Amino acid sequence: MHTSAVQIVVLIGNGPSANDISREISEVSKEVHLASRSPNVKIGKLDNHCNIWNHSMIECVFEDGKVAFQDGSSVSADIIFHCTGYKYNFPFLETNGIVTLEDNRVGPLYKHIFPPRLAPWLSFVGLPSMILPFITYELQAKWVAQVLSGKVILPSEQEMMNSVEEHYRRMEESGRPKHYTHKFDKDQFEYKNWLAAQVGLSPMEDWLDQMVAISIKAMLSDLDGYRDNFDGDYWFQQLKSSSRRIV
Repeated sequence: MHTSAVQIVVLIGNGPSANDISREISEVSKEVHLASRSPNVKIGKLDNHCNIWNHSMIECVFEDGKVAFQDGSSVSADIIFHCTGYKYNFPFLETNGIVTLEDNRVGPLYKHIFPPRLAPWLSFVGLPSMILPFITYELQAKWVAQVLSGKVILPSEQEMMNSVEEHYRRMEESGRPKHYTHKFDKDQFEYKNWLAAQVGLSPMEDWLDQMVAISIKAMLSDLDGYRDNFDGDYWFQQLKSSSRRIV
């Protein structure tokens, strides 16, 4: 990517991809503008960067390339990057409306895996995001395998639906948008431990939870150089001195 080809870039998103890409292309672009729908984003130029700005979400894009943001500002963009994550799509799946996909919510799914009306013959593995993927997906697959083999019995259809509806109700009460249905935050270890219990495995060790939290904290405190500046020895000592058990 050369400055002669791209002068002003707009990136849509506020996740790891948008943050990483914005900083890398800022070295070869005239201006980089981040558009986010997050209410926690501080509008304006980023500290320590002379050519990166944070904006609210895009209001509209005009035919001449002008991009207008909801915060009232606008830029004439040469290119727009969509760093908005993945969208689920199952064009091969026909369930006669039993399983629907709306605003990136696949449902209803018991524990993000089994549609109550079609369980256990239909299951989804790998939907959760913002988690430690391989551990989570392996536990999901183990649970599905044990259910299909008859070693683990699912709750009744009604009980599973009640669980799904309770999950949706908690999301609505907390103001969590529908497209975050399968996104995990601090509750990812609770989910992993629940899956582990279903297949007869021990819960995740506390140190793993702490290690993930420390890594995220280190990244958020230094988005520009956390890969190069991460002090593993320092954070290990922090982990070691915590009240949680280290194994």
